Amino acid sequence: MPRKEPNPRHVTFAEPDKAAAEPPAPRVRRPQRLREVQWTNLLTTSARLDPDTNDRLTAAVDHTGQGVQDIWEEAINFFADRTSIPEEMPAGADLKLPSPTEYRTAGQGLKHTTVRLTTNTRARLVAAASSLGLGGSESIIEALNAWFDELGIPGEYDREKVVARPKLYSTGARLDESTNQRVRAAAEQTGTNLQEVWEAAINAYAGHHGVPKQMPEGSEVALPTPRRGKASGGPRPMAVRLTENTRARLVAVCIRQSRTGAEVITEALNAYCDRLGIPGPDDRKR
Repeated sequence: MPRKEPNPRHVTFAEPDKAAAEPPAPRVRRPQRLREVQWTNLLTTSARLDPDTNDRLTAAVDHTGQGVQDIWEEAINFFADRTSIPEEMPAGADLKLPSPTEYRTAGQGLKHTTVRLTTNTRARLVAAASSLGLGGSESIIEALNAWFDELGIPGEYDREKVVARPKLYSTGARLDESTNQRVRAAAEQTGTNLQEVWEAAINAYAGHHGVPKQMPEGSEVALPTPRRGKASGGPRPMAVRLTENTRARLVAVCIRQSRTGAEVITEALNAYCDRLGIPGPDDRKR
């Protein structure tokens, strides 16, 4: 006689004493879903690498066993240390990479590479790029190859093919509202743009303080690093692109006076507006 299969819908009750003797089955805990994933503080950062730099990057991955992102982190922080950028950037530090000043692409198979940098590393990269007057890709290429040299990775890159000494240097300063208004009034009065106002003001100021009119070739163009980070919530930075000679004259004044670029730029712009007879806040109260 065939064996009768039990009805799956039939419920079997255990005896009370037997149920009490058996330990309850452990409950399976589902993995807890985190409210915020851990990588949300990483910032996507890209660069177009020339073939030589890209080959060295591949060799560095093989040599160190690190991933591309780790190598970028190491290289940028190493480069920032050499550029005298603070190790810990202040809250609210600028994270926007400067636009390329001059980037040669003719005849080169550039490889677009993207990683995700920590916020502090990205801020240090931006500060180093701004200090040297370089664009984001240019600074990353410089940082990577400096790090590869430090590690002894074979190969080198032709700087003349990748990064030419820029003709214009992105230069910024946080100007108070009064200075901002005076600079715009100066541009309107002279019929020039903001860059030309900055050029005229800085060159006049540099000449007044004994800086040569024409700086020697290869003069320093890296602005001194601010002594402390600017608190967030202050005036928004204003930036123009200065010619190499004007930038070098500005740096020379900063070095002579042991002041930051923003301090010298603000004073130079206000002195220029004074000569044009543009009223300042004290003049308007009279």
